[in-house]
Amino acid sequence: MKATNQTLMHQMHISMQDIERRKQLLGLTDLELAELASIGGIVAPILDSMVDEFYENQTSIPEIATLIGDLDTLKRLQRAQHQYLLDLFSGRYDSAYVNNRLRIGLVHKRIGVEPKLYLSAVHTLKTMLFRLIQRTFNDTEQYQRIINTLEKLFMFDTTLVVETYV
Repeated sequence: MKATNQTLMHQMHISMQDIERRKQLLGLTDLELAELASIGGIVAPILDSMVDEFYENQTSIPEIATLIGDLDTLKRLQRAQHQYLLDLFSGRYDSAYVNNRLRIGLVHKRIGVEPKLYLSAVHTLKTMLFRLIQRTFNDTEQYQRIINTLEKLFMFDTTLVVETYV
């Protein structure tokens, strides 16, 4: 079968059972993911300013600014980043979610983003999101639960992206 007739998950031999096992290995539960989904409406309106700040930071790094190259690409990346963040709080972590994460890795690999640059960007994004969550939720217990779940979800996503590099 031609690659163009298969999803990235299928091409990489990743099944839904494998995805469930990955979540299990990270201790990522349906209850935790449901809590993320429950706060999505609270977080969504404040993501635009975070994405702007993120790309202000990223474009100050010469290697990344060169890879981005122009304003239209930057705007497209900002929209994609916003969607990426919304997806973290979507409550849907199915094959479409996984294929999207695999596609992120494939695109980064194709355009020549070195893993060190990708991983440093993920770290920056995660740190910024954690600060945003901390400012939004005063309840330290809830904040801690949310960032613990986000940490696991970022690791889940990163494992998928890294596999496309390998």
